[in-house]
Amino acid sequence: MNSEEIMRAWTLSVLILILTAAMLSGCGPSEEEKRRAEQARQDSLEQVRQQKMAKQRRDSIAQARADSLAESKSEANGRTDNTNIDVNFDPEGTYSVQVESWRSKRKAQSQVGKWKDRGFSNAFVVQYSGETSGDVWFRVRLGRLSSRQAAEDLRQQLKNKYDAASWISSGA
Repeated sequence: MNSEEIMRAWTLSVLILILTAAMLSGCGPSEEEKRRAEQARQDSLEQVRQQKMAKQRRDSIAQARADSLAESKSEANGRTDNTNIDVNFDPEGTYSVQVESWRSKRKAQSQVGKWKDRGFSNAFVVQYSGETSGDVWFRVRLGRLSSRQAAEDLRQQLKNKYDAASWISSGA
């Protein structure tokens, strides 16, 4: 090979390298494609958020209906107080029974009034914020009770008398 052929081969190699680099850099997503992908991601997140909100609304409505039916049953049977509930509340207790949860503080406080009207002067609201979602809930609880068993007994009596779905919370 003479020097002219070497120069041509070298020039051809450099051109091939430049063309390869140009083709590779053109293979990535354009700014428009990146923008569309980000918009699609944001749209998906918004859709999930809206679905969660719709579920929470349905749950709140279902809970309100259940509460209304339970209250109607209770009033129809002439039982609107806790005189048939056998429980010893303890101001120093660490357990409580959660009977409701609402997105609205005002609604939760009005529900505390309903439980107080039923004779549970120890009804109260606890605010809960989900760390990952930022959702705020206002939980209606009855308590304080000294043992988990006492809380379980109250939970069962609330189920029997008011058909109230509830669960036990420690740390009141």
